[in-house]
Amino acid sequence: MSNKKDQRRKLKTLLSSISALDLHQLSKAVSLNLKKLLDEHDVIQKNLVIGVFAPIKKEPDWSLMLGKEKLKTAYPAYVKDKAEMVFKLARMSELEKAMDFGVEILGPAPKAELVTPDIILVPGLGFTKDGKRLGRGKGFYDKFLQKSTAVKIGIAFEMQILETISTEAHDELMDFVVTDKCIYKKS
Repeated sequence: MSNKKDQRRKLKTLLSSISALDLHQLSKAVSLNLKKLLDEHDVIQKNLVIGVFAPIKKEPDWSLMLGKEKLKTAYPAYVKDKAEMVFKLARMSELEKAMDFGVEILGPAPKAELVTPDIILVPGLGFTKDGKRLGRGKGFYDKFLQKSTAVKIGIAFEMQILETISTEAHDELMDFVVTDKCIYKKS
């Protein structure tokens, strides 16, 4: 699996084979490991803003085991006139259907408050244990993360951990990668 296009195709095929029950069980384990990491960093006590995402089909549901009402969450939105991703303060229950980023997602209301996350949960098709990320190929997260000082946490299932991912200059490394089996820290 040397090039990104092949890696994306293989990972999408692998993820599409997960049953709904397995998806739920694996997501619970991811969420428990994420809770452990967030607790270690006192996210709730410090009232830190955490940039999150509404999972799309076959992505880990990071929120299952967390006290969502206590987290100060912000969701990505796309600003067309600036052609950039931003984060806006919102709870999952406040999300609306949007066509941001070229696909239908759940996102914050247009009038939601713009914020700068202290921590960002980053989705991806694949990750390495040392923080390399294979995204969906549009570069929205990489562009945002290049300007961010937030702690970057990749969210994935263990089956999405790869030995290697070809990276380019614009690819951003994760500080942590949280899976259903482990919390990997960038060395």
